[in-house]
Amino acid sequence: MKRLVILTLVVFLSVVTYGQQFIPLGLGAEKCERKGHGFQPQMHIEGDVLYVCTNQGLYSKDLTSEESTWQLVGFKNVPLQDYVRKGGDILALRYNVNGEFLLLSLDGGKTYEDVTYDIFKDSTYYVNLRSLVQHPSNPNTLLVSSLMGLFQSSDFGQTWSKLTDIRAGFTGYHPLNPEIIYESGESYSMLPYLNISYDSGQTWTYLQLDSPGDNCANRIAFHPVDPNRWIVGGYGIAYLSYDIGHTWDTQIVSDALWRFAIYDDVESDIIYMAGRTNDKIEVMCSGDSGKTWNIPIAEPMNKSSTEVIYDLKQYDDKLLFYTESDVYVISKAELRAKTTFVRSINTVMTGTSSGIYDLLGRRMTSQPTKGIYIQNGKKIINNK
Repeated sequence: MKRLVILTLVVFLSVVTYGQQFIPLGLGAEKCERKGHGFQPQMHIEGDVLYVCTNQGLYSKDLTSEESTWQLVGFKNVPLQDYVRKGGDILALRYNVNGEFLLLSLDGGKTYEDVTYDIFKDSTYYVNLRSLVQHPSNPNTLLVSSLMGLFQSSDFGQTWSKLTDIRAGFTGYHPLNPEIIYESGESYSMLPYLNISYDSGQTWTYLQLDSPGDNCANRIAFHPVDPNRWIVGGYGIAYLSYDIGHTWDTQIVSDALWRFAIYDDVESDIIYMAGRTNDKIEVMCSGDSGKTWNIPIAEPMNKSSTEVIYDLKQYDDKLLFYTESDVYVISKAELRAKTTFVRSINTVMTGTSSGIYDLLGRRMTSQPTKGIYIQNGKKIINNK
């Protein structure tokens, strides 16, 4: 059952200028260039240092100085998707080279060895391991997604066990409650889906999100304080949940493929979303937890109409975008200042479950005892 709620918002005219907001950091298109369809290199911020996986190795840049230059950290000339770190050890995910995908370095990336587990070589699908994710509090626990499904390791990649058979576009842990693991993407019937486990991968709940026409669900962003609030983007869509992912509201927003969303790490009611149209990279923000959005700020693509946004991160008062042509910086304050054109939003309220859940997301199989629970997307208090 669903309700369509039309929110009519006041619209103010504004002039959108291109080419002024996105400042390149000079990594260069040669290192950023896409190697193939599954190439999705990621960024990490450790302290004040930005680390970027490129098609020529792992590079870093000091974010405290505008004059700092890019430095090769390690894995020289290796096309990297991502990496995880445990002390001085780095486990890197290599892109599609002869089945040698997981590379372990004990010296910061200067030397390394192939530690790809045999389970990834037992199928013709081993040619694509898509992402590598580390548990937020246990560095030994990892996830890797592939065309064969989702795998988990509890010993920093020495051995792996299979969790699901789904070929996910994105996967990850909930940072505030890492017992929650998600997969997201586009189903074979070209519909957006989420596959969520609330018990560290033992059981899973598959959700087909409501959307107009073909669509997808990209990387989930989690509220930095409230574990119940999630957001994920799609084609012209923002999906929002207020009950740990059990039910979702579908918002029809600006016509772009919104790949990434992020809650502001200081003002958590502010949400940023990054995406692309046929010829522009776009970013928009909401100052009221996703109820309304400003008109996107756009940057013409430097390479082609197929340029992809690889990743989105935030540092201090800036957003960092990693694309096929460079890593770009945009001021959060400047983006918020452009909030003078608010679009009308169609919100499709969808109830994906009518059960009762505890605050950890576990469905209650018996009459709840005294406490706080979630039902139909709202918190309820049982005083009995």
